[in-house]
Amino acid sequence: MFQATELVYEALLRKDIKCRIREAGGMSLVEAAFNGKSFPSATFYFISNSEGNDVAIRAANLVKFPPERLEKLYAACNAINRKYRHVKFVIDPDKCAVNLEIDIPSRCANVGEVAEEMLIRAVSVLDAVYPKLMQATWA
Repeated sequence: MFQATELVYEALLRKDIKCRIREAGGMSLVEAAFNGKSFPSATFYFISNSEGNDVAIRAANLVKFPPERLEKLYAACNAINRKYRHVKFVIDPDKCAVNLEIDIPSRCANVGEVAEEMLIRAVSVLDAVYPKLMQATWA
């Protein structure tokens, strides 16, 4: 297990956030699931694949959409990304899904606390933008 994984796991546990550690394919990750006020459920992954404090936060398949709505979702994600600078929403065109990405700088000394703060921000932003993503999916 990588050092950053351990630090993130310990920081989340200190805040009573239910999470677990998984290891596979030369990386380790912390997994935490959340229900929001406006979104049904999202699993956040804190991925580390080096001995430094390199952590990538990812949440996949937040919104699934029909292929014909791809352009609408690109436009919605672009508008959201202009408004929120710490959280990035990206489209996986092959899976017709919206994903969330956050990267924590590798030189971050307090990676556990930063990861916890970024998780709180990600959940808050997702709560704010989920209705817009759903509107782009179906309206």
